[in-house]
Amino acid sequence: MSLLGGNEKARFIGLDSPGSANFVVQYNPKEFALNKAVSWSDGGAQGNDAGLYQYQKGSPMTASFDLIFDTTASQNENVQEAWVSGLLALTNPVEEPTKGEPTELGKKRPRTLMFQWGRFSMPCVIESIKVQYLMFSNAGNPVRARCSVALKEWRVQEDFEAETGSASNGMEAVQLVQAKGGETLVQISAAFGIDVRVLARFNGIVDPLADLTGKTLRIPKGAGKAAAKAAGKAASKAASKAAGKAAGKIAAKIGGKSAAKKSSPPASSPPRAPTGSGGGRGGGGGGGIMRVR
Repeated sequence: MSLLGGNEKARFIGLDSPGSANFVVQYNPKEFALNKAVSWSDGGAQGNDAGLYQYQKGSPMTASFDLIFDTTASQNENVQEAWVSGLLALTNPVEEPTKGEPTELGKKRPRTLMFQWGRFSMPCVIESIKVQYLMFSNAGNPVRARCSVALKEWRVQEDFEAETGSASNGMEAVQLVQAKGGETLVQISAAFGIDVRVLARFNGIVDPLADLTGKTLRIPKGAGKAAAKAAGKAASKAASKAAGKAAGKIAAKIGGKSAAKKSSPPASSPPRAPTGSGGGRGGGGGGGIMRVR
């Protein structure tokens, strides 16, 4: 969660799919309220006055504020058509299935948004919008409106976890990053330590080398750590596999030499020369000594 600040106009950014409707307010809220509720139960023993409490659960954060829209400076344009209808369109449900849901069910769910104002950002759904028209033109068209907006925090399941092998089941917000001049998806993925293919699918980008100047990208928070962890596991597994292969080759080589040594026949000794007459006169057997009378 970031803090509010700066002169940047507050905006809603669609998170459901690439090209989702975005909305930039005309004037920033004058006041902004946040509420975070948690549930506790009394864990003290009976008869004990000590305040012993046990945490039960936390509720999603809520935010509320008023937005003013005015068209008196633009020839009394109908403020409903120029501004209010665009804000109300963010409450239209979507039928895109969430992860694990079959497409044929056609379940509707709230449109998920990122509300961003300066350094403050919160993934959310719109709980309610109350519109009050404050001024009308001579023709009867509304030219000024106050919209009271109520938001509820929405924790977004990270798509990158399935791609990087992360075992986390937690819900986490995404980080919005605006590409600088000449930046491509390859450069941005390298800067955040994310697989470019995962980031491309996460943002619906086909060409990872396309110029993304000014485009807002959704970066899963903690994706770099998950990718580094997965890469470390993969590297460790590859190293173990390579070491196992090397050890197997050495063992096979040693075993082959031992088997060859056992199976080779012993070297034959040269024939011994006879020491007796053994061959008679004139035909002595192979190098024998002849006696002369």
